[in-house]
Amino acid sequence: MDRWNEFRTAYYVAKCGTVSGAADELGVHRATIIRHIDALEEELGSKVFFRNARGYSLTEVGEDLLRVAEATEDQFKQFIGRSNARTRGVSGELIVSTIAVFCGSISRALNLYTGQNPDSTVRLILDAAIAKLEYGEAHVAIRGGRKPNDPDNVVIRMRPLESGLYAHESYVQKHGRPGGLDELGDHAFIGIMNSGTASAPYAWLEKRVPDLKYRFLSPQFHSRVHALMAGIGIAFLPVEEARRQPGLVEIMPPSRVWRTKMWVVTHGAMHRTPKVQSFLQSLREEGYLATN
Repeated sequence: MDRWNEFRTAYYVAKCGTVSGAADELGVHRATIIRHIDALEEELGSKVFFRNARGYSLTEVGEDLLRVAEATEDQFKQFIGRSNARTRGVSGELIVSTIAVFCGSISRALNLYTGQNPDSTVRLILDAAIAKLEYGEAHVAIRGGRKPNDPDNVVIRMRPLESGLYAHESYVQKHGRPGGLDELGDHAFIGIMNSGTASAPYAWLEKRVPDLKYRFLSPQFHSRVHALMAGIGIAFLPVEEARRQPGLVEIMPPSRVWRTKMWVVTHGAMHRTPKVQSFLQSLREEGYLATN
C-alpha cells in the first residue's frame, strides 16, 4: 500500500471530526482532503467514515485505522526524539541504578552514551534494591533475577549475565587446578554469604559439592574480586569482568544454569525522554538488549 498521505489525512479527519478542521491542520484545501479520503477508501475496499450533517464519524474500519495511526505517530515521535538526541546530544544528569556485579559489564554502553552526549553526566548507583523510579531516584534501573512487575514501569529484557568459575594463577600455582566437579571439595572458595542463602550459581554448586569450603565471604562484589585476585580461593565471576582481570584461570566455563536474567527498567513517564532513549539506544548498539 502506497497511501501514506491519504492515511495521514484520514488520521487528521478522525482527530478533528471535520474536513475543514483537517484541512486547516494540514494546510491544504478541503477538496484535497476529500480526494484523499475517497482514494483511501477505494484502496481499502471499505468505508473509513460515515458522512453526516455534523461531520465525519468513524466506521469499524476507521476505528482500526485510528489505532494504527496513533501508534504510528507515536513511533515517528520516538524516532524523531532519538534522531534529535543523536544530532544534538542530550545534557544534564542521567542516573543509572544497577547491581555491582553488572557494573563492569555495562561499561561499553556507558562509554558510548557519554561519547555521543558530551554535555551529559552519568551518575551510577550500585544498589541491590531497585530504585524508586516514580520518585526520580534513577532514570534507568538494571536488575537481575525475576522480571519486575510494577505496572507503571517499562521493562525490557536484556541478554543474560554469563558467569564462569575462576581462580587466580597464584592460587593455581599453590593449590593446583581441580580436574572436575568431584575435586572441588578439596579447594577453597570465595562466596557471597552463608550456605543456604547463596546466589543461584553458588546454590547450584553447593548442591553438587556438599563439602564446599569457603575461605572468604562478603556481600560486596568488589571485595570478592579483590579476594579472587589475591589468590584466596575460587569464585564465580561475570565473563566480561573476568576478561578485564589479568592472571585469571578458567576453572569451569560458563554454563546455562549459571545465567542470570537481566532487565532494564524505566518509569513510564520518563521512558520516552531523549536521555533515556539515547541510553537505551546505547545498550542496543552494544548488544546488551535481547534480540528475541
